[in-house]
Amino acid sequence: MCEEKERDWSDLLPELINVISKRIPGLCDYIRFRAVCKRWHSLVPMSDAPQELPWLLEGNGNNHAITTHLQEKHRFFSLFTGETGTICVKPSCQGKSFRGPSQGHLLLLDVGYTNVRKKCHLFNPLTKEEVWVPPRPCIFDLPVHKDGFESWAFFDVNTNEWIAAERRTSHPCCYSTRMLISSRRGTIAELFPVSTGVKLAEIPPPPEETQLDSQCVSSHLVGTDGGLRRVSMYSRCCSNTEHCFYFRIYQMEYEDCLSWEELSSIGDRALFVDVDEAFSINTKSFPAATSAGLVTPNSIYFLSPHDFKPYRYDIQQGFVQRLPCPFKTCTWFLPTLRTVTIGP
Repeated sequence: MCEEKERDWSDLLPELINVISKRIPGLCDYIRFRAVCKRWHSLVPMSDAPQELPWLLEGNGNNHAITTHLQEKHRFFSLFTGETGTICVKPSCQGKSFRGPSQGHLLLLDVGYTNVRKKCHLFNPLTKEEVWVPPRPCIFDLPVHKDGFESWAFFDVNTNEWIAAERRTSHPCCYSTRMLISSRRGTIAELFPVSTGVKLAEIPPPPEETQLDSQCVSSHLVGTDGGLRRVSMYSRCCSNTEHCFYFRIYQMEYEDCLSWEELSSIGDRALFVDVDEAFSINTKSFPAATSAGLVTPNSIYFLSPHDFKPYRYDIQQGFVQRLPCPFKTCTWFLPTLRTVTIGP
């Protein structure tokens, strides 16, 4: 009998490779698929990569991961698949402190007081893409929706320019060509146009938030397909995180005057709240994970300000569930293979 010839998988028909690649559910497997050989890599574009649920990036200290420096091999953990993996960080980014998430990119800052103003850039740890931005207009600014100590600035990737704000504030959010900013404990939100950075209006906090201000731990602004939302975390007097926190969610209303209306549900969306950042996903974009119970609609996934561990808050039932995590401290990261284009 003649020996059966071993199949050369690199010679698969392009149409078949394309069909297979579009059925890969996870980003990690998609990256591995592209890495099989040079031909598959050239036939499978990064732009067709599947959406991925958020990961947790490991911190390397006792505090939140915003004090973390990127290691040569940095670990991540997926709550939704249980997978722990390693990201190989290019030498030019090793040792830099990072903040995130920011649309699939980490904001890297050179370590040291004197360099904070001069050097910062965006880094995608999956594609190794680095995007340098010009020097900021003030020393302690942190760009891309970050709060500062005395002032802040917004970097517009379309114009390649910084827009400085008028005064100190926290928790900025960009939504529909407008910047909205609230203090860390909620209170008044301020409205700025992206084009000028000059304050247009002040939006008073919800009455409930004013009455319970002493119990308000933090307040975030989150842009969603359904509008702009305000997510406020409150604490009860207890030592157990699973019974300590609860949330109130508000929708911005535009009738007559800008105001906040409390919501009892966010439908199919899930919110992810970090110490400094918050973002949302539509669980309908992940039907397999949702049907398997890996991600739950109408929920808030958050990091506790007590132990920086991940928890899930069920909005309908009002209870908190602790989630598994192998790391001592961590931060959310929304992985993507897309690139960032800086304007002229």
